Amino acid sequence: MHSDPGNGPGPSGAAGARPLSGVPGAAVDASPAGREQAIREALAANPQALAALDRLVANLAGDGLGDARWLQALEDFMAAPNAATAAYIEGRIAQERGTDPARTRALLAPEAGTLTIDGQVHAIDRGVLLDADGRRVGRITNDGLVRLHGQAPARSVYADLAARVLLRERVDGRLATLLDLHPAGRLHLLDEPGVHPDLAQRVRRTLVRTREEGMSMQVNQVYRPVAGQDRLYAQGRTAPGEIVTRARGGHSWHNYGLAADVVFSTPEGEPDWPDAANWTRYGQIAADHGLTWGGTWSTPDRPHVEYHPGLGAGDAGGLIDTYRRGGLEAVWERMGIGRRP
Repeated sequence: MHSDPGNGPGPSGAAGARPLSGVPGAAVDASPAGREQAIREALAANPQALAALDRLVANLAGDGLGDARWLQALEDFMAAPNAATAAYIEGRIAQERGTDPARTRALLAPEAGTLTIDGQVHAIDRGVLLDADGRRVGRITNDGLVRLHGQAPARSVYADLAARVLLRERVDGRLATLLDLHPAGRLHLLDEPGVHPDLAQRVRRTLVRTREEGMSMQVNQVYRPVAGQDRLYAQGRTAPGEIVTRARGGHSWHNYGLAADVVFSTPEGEPDWPDAANWTRYGQIAADHGLTWGGTWSTPDRPHVEYHPGLGAGDAGGLIDTYRRGGLEAVWERMGIGRRP
């Protein structure tokens, strides 16, 4: 159950108004209670993040934190709202107070897990990274920062879209998962010549944010040539198979390198389209990064995002003649988003 920030044991304080980082919209109530409520509203479509916030608020409620420290804790949580971050914030506060060093260490760093980064697989033992021979090669903390020996500065498992990370903590005598992220799929698809760099950048930023919110997602498809779109359109009509698209060649933003499909990952890291997933939150994050989400269409396409400033989702077909005359560069120039050097 979520705490009631106005009546429950959570933070409270004087009212005011200033922006809250990570929360869309205008100024909000600057009291801890107002900040918490704003975060809950922003994360309403991510129940796992809300559960992590519940834990954080409940565990800190009796610590007598002042308003300023409550606000800082909430800001820190919103930077990467997931269970690992919640544990780390608890550990930092315990560290500041100098209480129970053993519990402090346990909260700051994961008890166990694995990290694959730069193609190397590391086991995690109380925050220490071990290579295949059991040698210490670095550390990882529950704020998602990796410190490899001989490398600086620290690296984020959220920003490194190719990283595989599993962080686990001992709770009531058993290991519980705090964070479970797989690599974000075929990232090279975003670097293909047919993909507009603005679309690629916005999709990457969307993926970073979904990772920060504990959502393991991956790129599944980006650029699709016009001829390939025609073949896909024929499926279920003049060719074997089921109908999978309503767009003929030139009528999909994929054909202009301005659309991508992003899906969730299975526990094994394979692409997945589960009904019971945080699709709505993914769509909100994509919109925050200037993308149009297909989940709101009359025939929803939940993995699909597009970038076409000044044009509607159904306007792609109007660019086909431009494409035939001058290719992708001509389309982008006509849209005012020509590739920058």
